[in-house]
Amino acid sequence: MPWLATEGPLAYTPESPPARDSAFQYGWVLPQVMRPGLRRHVYFGALHRDDARDVFAFWRDARRGVIQRVAYHEGRLVGGRIEAPIAVYRHTSWLGDSGYLFVQHGSYQWVPVEEQPELEAGYVHLHRGIGDAKAYRFWGGARTEADARNATAWDRYIALQFEVLSRSDVSFNSIHDRAKRCETGHIRDDTWMTDALATERGLDLAHDPWTRALWGAVHQSFSLRRQMSEHKFGPHRVVCRTPLCNVRITTFFAGEHEARVVDPFRVELLEAFGCEVRVEG
Repeated sequence: MPWLATEGPLAYTPESPPARDSAFQYGWVLPQVMRPGLRRHVYFGALHRDDARDVFAFWRDARRGVIQRVAYHEGRLVGGRIEAPIAVYRHTSWLGDSGYLFVQHGSYQWVPVEEQPELEAGYVHLHRGIGDAKAYRFWGGARTEADARNATAWDRYIALQFEVLSRSDVSFNSIHDRAKRCETGHIRDDTWMTDALATERGLDLAHDPWTRALWGAVHQSFSLRRQMSEHKFGPHRVVCRTPLCNVRITTFFAGEHEARVVDPFRVELLEAFGCEVRVEG
């Protein structure tokens, strides 16, 4: 499920919120995601309480019973397909802008409504800037006979993803394992822990080209906001679409509204600006 805890004394949801903010102090309730020896309050994992004011405002609305949920998915593994747990609520930012608040295992992202025009229909728009490059390359597209021949690797991959998504602390750490920024130095970033887990579960990242290509595709970073691809990582860029339940999100203080996909075969390329698109598989 998208929440930090689904049972026990720390269990809560936006529809059944905790009475006190202490439940949001990750150094206490989720120390596994923090750097060892960190001795300070880190509400929602943020170093400064003011950085989390939109999230605090959301939970205040939850206590008042005035939140509006627009999407909810529990994670599942069925029929060779893996889906991630995630929930989304309408939420007005502290600046008064209308947006969506994404929630996934302790990570939160707020995005303006106009930047996710198909969200309430179940789809997320993903943005990626490629600088001045002339071609955008993405491994995925339609499944091929070669993909079918790699069914064992795929089964191991989705079993690993389901395992990672089944625990909030492991899930949070896994989506930040390639982050290394000044904003994330107090959490367990830059661990590359998922590579070790993949190797332990029998995925040959070093020698098998198909598995290596899959692993590279699912660790490719997108953004939930157009401005990141257009202004920070552009000018050449692409817009993709994927089901909401195919998205992993980093948390708000990590910056860049970063997201990744779980299944690259479920990503559709919508538009390209200043570049051609090459789907490789």
